[in-house]
Amino acid sequence: MTLADARPVDEDVLPALTGSGPFACADLGGWRGREFLLSPGDTRLSEIHAGGPAPEPAWDNLVGAVRWWAKHPDWMNFLHPESPGHRDKMIERQLYLDQWAPHVNSGCRVLDIGGGIGRFTNWLLRQDCAVELVDPDLRSLWCAVTHAAGGPGALDVHWTTGQRLPDLAPVDVALAVEVLCYVSDPEAVLAGIRRLLRPGGLLLVSVEARYGWAMGPDVASGSLPALFGDGVVHVARDRWVRTYGEMEFRALLADWEIITLEPTHYVLSGPFDLAAGDPSLDQVRDWERRLHADPITKPLNRAWTAMVRHSG
Repeated sequence: MTLADARPVDEDVLPALTGSGPFACADLGGWRGREFLLSPGDTRLSEIHAGGPAPEPAWDNLVGAVRWWAKHPDWMNFLHPESPGHRDKMIERQLYLDQWAPHVNSGCRVLDIGGGIGRFTNWLLRQDCAVELVDPDLRSLWCAVTHAAGGPGALDVHWTTGQRLPDLAPVDVALAVEVLCYVSDPEAVLAGIRRLLRPGGLLLVSVEARYGWAMGPDVASGSLPALFGDGVVHVARDRWVRTYGEMEFRALLADWEIITLEPTHYVLSGPFDLAAGDPSLDQVRDWERRLHADPITKPLNRAWTAMVRHSG
């Protein structure tokens, strides 16, 4: 599942890699724009990328991603400066980093689960980190390598799921940003993270929040019953998401030492998105502080974020 074992989609030979990953991004220049195949951590990944059906409801997230790459690649590749979603995604990322960046040391080893095209990996590499990026969407891995190629840090990518993490050397930090809410067995993902995280290491994690999701601009039509039920929203061949209240999120993290747990994302992608207009990063930060401080609007966050420690 490592980049060293990648095979080209076309007939051109991929640039050789020496040693084991993560590989210096400075040596990946020849990988920019290349499409490649990896041995999947789950054979169902290949079936879905070939157009097959979801084997269970939560896999409709991947079915939807494959379809969206075909229809809207400019939106999916939001790290590209010309993507219509680039600005908002970078502001949303910074809201997380305002909390987490001081706790990520330069040069550390990081596991980015469900890291996609590299939204956080891209930042981590600029901190000279060595990143193991895991994602079930192959096209996203192509983009992640392209965005990293020729830059700082070191990277390896793995085509698998959070439930079937690869065997890796221990990492100092793990990220599961907007991941646990999209899998049917989040406890299994957390157990896999604990296996790979060194004692005392940090997990930076976020999930979709119940009430802010229900009022968000991208809420699925007809999904209101989830607000009063188990919080699971399922749109066939498009998405499956479990939304969380605070107590549910705390219960999910019961085996971890919770350092911080905060509501976040009230504006961009949240219930106050349209009302905020087109704010700058500083304006978003100000609105986030004010909405968090108001007792009426505080429960209407779109996401929960937490920093927890592996104390085993």
